[in-house]
Amino acid sequence: MEFKMRYGKGHLNLEIPERNVSAVIEPRFPRVRDSRALVDAALRHPIASPALEELVKDKRPERVVVVVNDHTRPTPYGDLLPPLLEELTRSGVDAGAITLVVATGAHRGNTGEENLRWLGPVARAHRVVNHDSAGNLVRLGVLGNGCPLEVNALVAGADLVILTGMIAPHELAGFSGGRKSILPGVAGAGAVAANHALMMAGGTGAGRLEGNPVHRVMMEALRAVKPGFLLNVVAGAGNRPVRVVAGDPEKAWLAGVDFCRKAVSVPSGIKADAAFTSAGGYPRDLNLYQAIKPMRNAAKLLKDGGTLVVCAECPEGAGNAVLEKWALEAGTPAEMTARLQKGFVLGGHKAHLLADLVRKVTVVLVSSMPEPAVRNFFMTPAESFAAALKLVAGKHGPDFGALVIPEAGLVMPAG
Repeated sequence: MEFKMRYGKGHLNLEIPERNVSAVIEPRFPRVRDSRALVDAALRHPIASPALEELVKDKRPERVVVVVNDHTRPTPYGDLLPPLLEELTRSGVDAGAITLVVATGAHRGNTGEENLRWLGPVARAHRVVNHDSAGNLVRLGVLGNGCPLEVNALVAGADLVILTGMIAPHELAGFSGGRKSILPGVAGAGAVAANHALMMAGGTGAGRLEGNPVHRVMMEALRAVKPGFLLNVVAGAGNRPVRVVAGDPEKAWLAGVDFCRKAVSVPSGIKADAAFTSAGGYPRDLNLYQAIKPMRNAAKLLKDGGTLVVCAECPEGAGNAVLEKWALEAGTPAEMTARLQKGFVLGGHKAHLLADLVRKVTVVLVSSMPEPAVRNFFMTPAESFAAALKLVAGKHGPDFGALVIPEAGLVMPAG
């Protein structure tokens, strides 16, 4: 059997004997022919909210901020932003009054090229500002975890804040989108780190919202900022929209979450010797820091001691100095977890998640990273899927059973 697996901005071919393929795991998304129609319909029929035109008439905003995702999120802004911005200008908002604030969280800011790639021509027509988690902040109070909430001054000072983003399973927040545009998106570094640190209290996991402390504090931050409108998308293969929700920043997001949960959930009880998957291509495999998320997704479908083969180009290598340093300084994966337990450090949390992964399964990585670098992260390098296939057969025998997961980030295993 042959499969095209996303890798960077292209694909790698996976050829695997049909007898070894136990199942192909993919989300149950509907086929959509007209993405623009989805966005237009969502804007015309907002959930639990007046239409955007009515909001503009009511608020008469002189300063509008549209919060957008950064370069690490493959949000299909070519579909989302033109209808949204056209609706704002049609409602009487001057283009010069609109600022796009890039929700970088703790990541680096977008480059001009990345803005054009992801935001499209609107990046030339409107002011685009990268959020800086260390400066130009306004304090809005104290969160339930005791950490002060500081947010981007442009966001805090806007007359109308519109959140945009993509809804997908997220290991810490349960689901992305919605409130993540505020925390970590446009929050101060202290609040971002403190929120991530809540993962050590338990209750987190892909798809988990109830009892999840990370999600709870994110919702507190959302309510403190009081954004006026939300436009979020659930995207399928090729990052094409399959569902768009608009309206109230809480209720519209939850409607999108409900759709996403039903589409991406994988029944419990599936356990295989091996899995062959892709981290999802660019930008999901821009670096190891991002690729760990889909890796952990796929690993939940493996038996203990199973083998996960993943292609992730990782042209930026580790993508995080703390993750790289901790891996280099650790003699065993357990040492990375022990280090985090002594004191939470952003970036170190990803080293812990990697440690948890490689303790349970063997990870074979097909990437552009040098072999010694891959081994430093306690993974096995392979130059191709063909080479990885030989490693799997050597470990599990020629009759191994494998799952093929074309995009690990688009499925949500139970448990």
